[in-house]
Amino acid sequence: MTTELDELKSALLGLLPMAPDNEKRLWQKFRLEWNFHSNHIEGNTLTYGETELFFLHDRIQAGHTHREYVEMKAHDAAIEHVRELAKEARIIGEGDIRNLNKIALKEPFWKDAITAEGQATKKQVIPGEYKTTPNNVLTATGETFFFARPEETAPKMQEFVTWLARELASGTSHPVEIAAKCHHDFVLIHPFDDGNGRVARLLVNYVLLRAGFPPVIIRTEKKGAYLAALQQADAGDLLPLTNHFIAELRWSLEISIKAAKGENIEDLSDAEKEIALFVRQQTAEKRDVLPMGPETLREIYALGWRGLFESFEKKMLLLSKLFATAKWNFQPQQHDSKDWRTAFEAGVEKLGVRHQLSLTVELGGYHGESKTPFNYHCALSIVVQEFEYEVVVATSQGQKQVLKKLYSEPILTDEAERITSEFLKSVFDDIKTKAAAK
Repeated sequence: MTTELDELKSALLGLLPMAPDNEKRLWQKFRLEWNFHSNHIEGNTLTYGETELFFLHDRIQAGHTHREYVEMKAHDAAIEHVRELAKEARIIGEGDIRNLNKIALKEPFWKDAITAEGQATKKQVIPGEYKTTPNNVLTATGETFFFARPEETAPKMQEFVTWLARELASGTSHPVEIAAKCHHDFVLIHPFDDGNGRVARLLVNYVLLRAGFPPVIIRTEKKGAYLAALQQADAGDLLPLTNHFIAELRWSLEISIKAAKGENIEDLSDAEKEIALFVRQQTAEKRDVLPMGPETLREIYALGWRGLFESFEKKMLLLSKLFATAKWNFQPQQHDSKDWRTAFEAGVEKLGVRHQLSLTVELGGYHGESKTPFNYHCALSIVVQEFEYEVVVATSQGQKQVLKKLYSEPILTDEAERITSEFLKSVFDDIKTKAAAK
């Protein structure tokens, strides 16, 4: 299986150097995926869309603790530090790993803990410092899983970095095999009071990046398989964990090759993942109310409206193949605009309350299995109000509002995917019904 990874890596190297724009969008995807998944596995409640909004637009959403945003920003800094360490290609030591934990956690904080007598208590976490009290955990079966004792931690970490240095220098094992054992051995020590899982995954990608591979993303929706593989490693079988990393590294290599070729690197799992995760209830005590105006509309357009229209356009193009013609129309019309993107910019100054931004597709001449060709049109609209906006979809069955928000609340990537995917399914069902009735 590692042979396939080496072949994909060779194919990727043959496409380098990558065009700057392609390299930028690839790293942006890896950065968002790595930060979101590694933190979410540890209990951070930011969704993928909120993670994207935070990193790309410096916007935060109500309903999350300050600590969760600190974790995201600190982990992002730790990723950059790992990239630098890998680029230098030097062997890291204990000090580097302690510093990595310090960067990833950033500042001291208090967390819930259990005393030796089983009583609830609080423990202060000092980033970068080895544990001074046991941090064993209870398994799902109620048994205690024992990590290294505090007094064992320093010598075991010295053994760990010595082993890692020897493996990296020898080149006898494949990097993904080193990465799997590195992860498991580090977790067995569990040297810190917090952040051990994050640091373990950072070390995995230090090994892979150093060897010229892209990072692996341990996905939150595969957390069960990931933890099960770790349990099998506890029992002496490292192969399931290695295979888990191989599968994820294959994905990273394939995405990298697509990016190098200038192809689309967004996948359906992004939408599926967000639909499953986007269940958090809006609980903000105070909402930021902004008045409608050209600057407000431009900002909300850049942060979400444009993405919504682009998602709608991409999905409707799938259905356009069933028709002889497809005509796109954007309201308000601007005769000197080539498409809806420039039409928006040309018309934003003229928008008033209750005006609509509408993208309509007129599909003409159904050429599937139907006795008589027929036409079909549908539209996605944003209705502009004084302090909020509505998203409205329209088909031959009528129109309905699917979202209503303040101007301070952008449409997140996951919301755009959900809206347009549901709309696509509705339109598709409508077309099939019409085709069957003709």
